[in-house]
Amino acid sequence: MLFSLTSAVLAIYPIGTAALRTSNFENALSSYDYVVIGGGNSGLTVANRLSEDSRTTVLVIEAGEIDDNEDFITIPALAGTTVGTKYDWNRTYAHNEGVAGRAIPIPLGKVVGGSTKLNQMVYDRGSQSDYDRWAELGNQGWSWSSLFDYFKKNERFTPAIDEIRDEYNITYTPEARGFSGYVHSTFAPFFWPTIANFVQAIRELGIPIPFDHATGDAIGGYYFPHALDPVTFRRHSAKEAFYDTAKDRSNFHVIAGHQVTRVLTETSGGTIKVTGVEFAPSRNAARQTVGVNREAILAAGAVHSPQILQVSGIGDPAHLSSIAVNTVVNLPAVGHNFQDHVLVRLPYSTNVRPSYVDLLTNVTFAAEAMEQYLKESRGPLTNPIAEFCAFLPLPMYSNISSEIHATAVTQDSTRFIPWDSPREVIQGYRKQVEILNERLLSNNSGILEVIWVDGLMAVGLQHPYSRGSVKAVSSSVFDSLQIDSAFLRNPLDVSIMVEGMRFLRKVADTSAIRDLGIVELEPGAEVTSTNQLERFLRSRAESLLHPSGSCKMGAREDGGVVDERLRVYGVQGLRVVDASIMPLLPAAHTMATVYAVAEKVT
Repeated sequence: MLFSLTSAVLAIYPIGTAALRTSNFENALSSYDYVVIGGGNSGLTVANRLSEDSRTTVLVIEAGEIDDNEDFITIPALAGTTVGTKYDWNRTYAHNEGVAGRAIPIPLGKVVGGSTKLNQMVYDRGSQSDYDRWAELGNQGWSWSSLFDYFKKNERFTPAIDEIRDEYNITYTPEARGFSGYVHSTFAPFFWPTIANFVQAIRELGIPIPFDHATGDAIGGYYFPHALDPVTFRRHSAKEAFYDTAKDRSNFHVIAGHQVTRVLTETSGGTIKVTGVEFAPSRNAARQTVGVNREAILAAGAVHSPQILQVSGIGDPAHLSSIAVNTVVNLPAVGHNFQDHVLVRLPYSTNVRPSYVDLLTNVTFAAEAMEQYLKESRGPLTNPIAEFCAFLPLPMYSNISSEIHATAVTQDSTRFIPWDSPREVIQGYRKQVEILNERLLSNNSGILEVIWVDGLMAVGLQHPYSRGSVKAVSSSVFDSLQIDSAFLRNPLDVSIMVEGMRFLRKVADTSAIRDLGIVELEPGAEVTSTNQLERFLRSRAESLLHPSGSCKMGAREDGGVVDERLRVYGVQGLRVVDASIMPLLPAAHTMATVYAVAEKVT
């Protein structure tokens, strides 16, 4: 959803109005061994793997419906046009002074397949450093080496077609790739021509290009595989990967179009245990319940997993009391440690045609591209963009990295986290800051993502210092909720991003990019001072769509919500398996990491 088609292509092939299809089961069981709450990439992965044992019964409850394979979901270049539709929760981050008081949209998939039906299908991994820091925070078994096999287990990799491989010199390491997993990953058979200029610009600036980032060497510029079917070049989401391959199993059931309203517990002998899950299709509909024999697995994502815990009585007693919910488990950290990658775009114009812009503005070109795609599964519409991006350590792109680091090590970063952060959360955050500061000058920690789309450039902050929170505003999941992104609240994040904006101008000034006749449109070449760039950043920053961290894995005394096996503290039979458990974001798009997390715990 970094960039999406909104005009020319959709004018020719508008969003369909096919009737929704559901997978509700008239013959649903009264109880299941496992009830999975959420049918996105983590939930479907867990459910599929558990149901491989025919003796184990598994139910998935998903708030959204099953999509009808509409073009705007399946065609790669239309990625992002599902935002705002019935397949999107249409959530919004709270107004935040860090971004000039704006309320920023946060698209989230409300459909079987979750956000893998909305996103731009980037299938990348972070660097070794990104995951080793999880283990350094005390989470044994969550280092890069511990996750590596699960990245591979998930993947069914297909190399680039010969023409793309040869023209762009796309290399890979077979030992680092998976070839028998459920999720297809490959490269589009069409690249926009200016990507070659961007690659050359990266080389001109002395930035390395690793042989294959999947080895854990995810520093520098590299080509992204995407979650694409290697034959049809259509989106390959969690629905195709993990629902379609399990739906005929008699022990695998999915109830779509229903929201989980509460996790049910009982207390016996001082032990709190999950007994069932309550759910309903709408606010005023009768509640239904299903029993849980072994575990309920919460996989509703970093926004909705904490909400479900809170309305179920698991959270901060003061907050729960304010929304008229009785406390079942005193776990104040629920909803805290929320973080997301923040993005800012700098649009440039070029003299290159055809370009991605023509898909947006040229009806004739868009129609020809659609005809080629439908007939041949080739051409511009096979490309979900972001073919090649760069993940850069701070010293690699900034001349003032030492100054930023000096500020970081003397700053009291707890001043910039939510005022009501519990003592445990503050203690855990301080440990995170120590690790962030240690890595700030490292050459193996990607601090910034640099994105190129035919002249439109963007930078994304990968390891933010700012932290927000997620709070239910009532006892009903059908009410909205307060999602504080905390974007740019910590001035360190602002400094790192302003330096990223300056780096984009260095990219634009390389001979490879100057050859494109490039002109900066916003904020304009005359905008040069730090204050001016900061104002532009705050007025235009948005989400890179990787919410995480709100049910953090870690020690309870450090603000952890789940332990190393992702079990919720204080209650038996409840785990959280989604991006909310990440203590720190990796420098990567998060889809492949979430898949690996789900593979690891099953």
